Amino acid sequence: MESIAKVIEEEDTEIISLEKSILAKTKRQDITRCQSILYNGFPRLKEIKPLVSDSGEASRNNFLSFYCSDLRDVKLARNLKHLKFFDTYRILFVHVDSKNRHFVNFLESSFPNKTNDLGFCSRYGMGLDRSNYLNPLLRLSSKVVQTVSFRSFTIGLPSLKRLVVAYKHVRVLRLICCKLSIPSVPDFSKALTNCQIQQLDLEGTGTAGLSGCGNNFYLFKNLIQGLASSPDLRLSLKEVVIYKCGVSQSEAEQMFEQNLLEGVKIFPRY
Repeated sequence: MESIAKVIEEEDTEIISLEKSILAKTKRQDITRCQSILYNGFPRLKEIKPLVSDSGEASRNNFLSFYCSDLRDVKLARNLKHLKFFDTYRILFVHVDSKNRHFVNFLESSFPNKTNDLGFCSRYGMGLDRSNYLNPLLRLSSKVVQTVSFRSFTIGLPSLKRLVVAYKHVRVLRLICCKLSIPSVPDFSKALTNCQIQQLDLEGTGTAGLSGCGNNFYLFKNLIQGLASSPDLRLSLKEVVIYKCGVSQSEAEQMFEQNLLEGVKIFPRY
C-alpha cells in the first residue's frame, strides 16, 4: 500500500502522453499547443512514447506533476492557461501554497476531463478552508475517478464535509498528515448516497503537531461515527489505514464495532 509521500519520491520525472489524446472534446489545436509548451518546458519529454493503452484508458505511467515551488512549473501552469489538458492517469500538486494563482487557474480552466488519481500536497500545513483551491477542487471532483489524496493540510469540519461528499464516488480517499478540526459528529446520513469509498487512509493524522487523534480520541471517534451515519458508506467501506495515526488497532476495532463497521479491515501499518 503506497502513500502519496512514496508516490512523490518515486515519481520525480514528469511523464506525459504527448502523441495521443483520449479527450474527444479537446480541439486538436489545443493538443498541439500543449505539446509545444511541454516540449519547451521539459525537452526530455521529446523522447517519451505514447502511453495510452489499447483499452482507451490512460496508462499508469502517464502522469503530470507540478512542483508549485519550482519556477519552471509555475511557468508551465501559466502557459497552459485556458488550454484544456488531455486525460492523464495521475496529476500531482506538490508544495502547494495559497499564493500562486496560476495553479488555481489550471484547476479551473485546464484540468482534464478525466484522471484516475489526484494528489494535492501542502508544504506547511496550509489551511484549505481559506485557500483559493477549495472551490475549484470541489467543482472538478467528478473528473477524478479512482483516488484523491490530500496531504499536510489544515481542514475544518465544514470543508471536510464538503470534500467527502464531493469525492464520495472515488474508491480511495486519503487524508494524510492533515490537521482535522472535528469538534462534533458530522451528519453524513443523507449526504453520501451511492457512496463508493472503499478505503479511507488516515496515515499520520496522529503525529505531533497534526490532528493528534491519539491525544484527542474524540476526533477519530467523531469522524468514524459521522461517516458511519451513512448506510451507503457502511456498505462500501472495506479498509481504513491508521498508520501513525496515534490510535491503536484495538481502539479502532472497538469504535468500528460500535458503529456497525465491524467488517472493515484496519491497517495499523503499511
